[in-house]
Amino acid sequence: MRPYIESYITVHPHIECGTWKSCEVDKMDNIQKLTYNHNKFATKKKTVMICDNEPDVLLSFELTLKSKYDIIMANSGEECIEKYIEEINRGNKIDLLLLDYKLGDIMGDTVARKIKEYSGTKIILNSAYNIADVIVKELENGNYISKYLQKPFETNRLTDLVGEIV
Repeated sequence: MRPYIESYITVHPHIECGTWKSCEVDKMDNIQKLTYNHNKFATKKKTVMICDNEPDVLLSFELTLKSKYDIIMANSGEECIEKYIEEINRGNKIDLLLLDYKLGDIMGDTVARKIKEYSGTKIILNSAYNIADVIVKELENGNYISKYLQKPFETNRLTDLVGEIV
């Protein structure tokens, strides 16, 4: 005769990786066997797109943010718009665009206006160059950008601001 078998699912926080896990518990002759599904209850990271024509800046921003966010990178205004449209058409949401103002091919304000035609993605505009206050105010008042940051800035400032906005 087969021993009595009971199988059930429990859900609990998992300390090692900080996610919720489902555990299937099989009881057979008072022996427990636990199997874990690590991704079943894990939350999806928000997505941040970074657009800058300076490779070092792209890498720096990526390294600063990748532990908390999924990152998409673009090194030109055209590439940014193309990748953004591709992601939206796939049904993916981009929660924030970190956008440089002075790109090699298009100015950042033009990219911001184009992106806003597609959705309400929040945009942080940044630049190492001085941008006229009237342009920044126009972009903020028109809801094209959520915030403007003058480079250089501390990585703590970036992570705090991204966390605030997303």
